[in-house]
Amino acid sequence: MLRICGFHHVSLAATDLDRASDWYERVFGFERILIEEAEDFVTRIVLEHPEGMLLQLCRPADLALAVQPADGVAVLSFRVASQEDLAAWAARLTELGVSHSGPRQAHLGWALNVTDPSGLRIQLHTYEAISSDDS
Repeated sequence: MLRICGFHHVSLAATDLDRASDWYERVFGFERILIEEAEDFVTRIVLEHPEGMLLQLCRPADLALAVQPADGVAVLSFRVASQEDLAAWAARLTELGVSHSGPRQAHLGWALNVTDPSGLRIQLHTYEAISSDDS
């Protein structure tokens, strides 16, 4: 079988690229590595996380489409190693003044929800494999 070695990048629509980019830098530690511009406005910003993940923020043609998450589903979920790490993230988000759900039990682990500046639900999530008792 041909191998896939991970995601290259994740793309999210943003109503305000600069504001969204600043938020992902401040909250999650991403850094801007590429800014694309049209004649008089920024069309896309690519950010890189120290762990190697790439996040592309795009300006949609119709800005109303940027904030249409389906039924409150998280459009992006970052994996964290443990419940302790999730609790540390909750403390960090509170310290930054970022509103969040607090850790809660979820499918396949524990999760914490936060909303980005465009109204998209972002999640921090532990991973716990399903045991034979869960089926």
